Amino acid sequence: MRIDTPLLVVGRGPAALVVAKLAAGRGVPCLLAGHEVLGDDTPTPLDQAAVEALTRHGVLDVLRPYLMAGTPMAIAPREFEEVVKHHCVADLNVTVYDEVTVVDRHLGDDGGEAVLTDGTSRWELHADHFVDADLLPRPLSAAIVAGAAVVEGLTEH
Repeated sequence: MRIDTPLLVVGRGPAALVVAKLAAGRGVPCLLAGHEVLGDDTPTPLDQAAVEALTRHGVLDVLRPYLMAGTPMAIAPREFEEVVKHHCVADLNVTVYDEVTVVDRHLGDDGGEAVLTDGTSRWELHADHFVDADLLPRPLSAAIVAGAAVVEGLTEH
């Protein structure tokens, strides 16, 4: 079986979720493969650039019930990831495959071919664009800003 997707996002941590959710919000269907939550439970302040990126993409309102009171806004990275992941799962433009790995990669920013596997089965995978979120920053604010920049770069064409 072959899976075709306009955008393949792999990687752990918040940046993968930011890319998937923001791309979907801009009408770009994507496959989020093998994501793992990395965040901890320590509230982390969001810097102004992160708040602006979340606001620009309409995601800040999704997070409001989970933000710590006060200035600057803060949220535990684990909670951020869990909330955004739930929204990715519920988003028709995002397909989420957990507990899979992308192997035999012949992928660049402009897409390519790979194999998706759960260790038992294998599926051929074609993507028009590819984002390896493991190459993006891990700290929450930096991950949000970098993820937003990736999506804005993809959707400006």
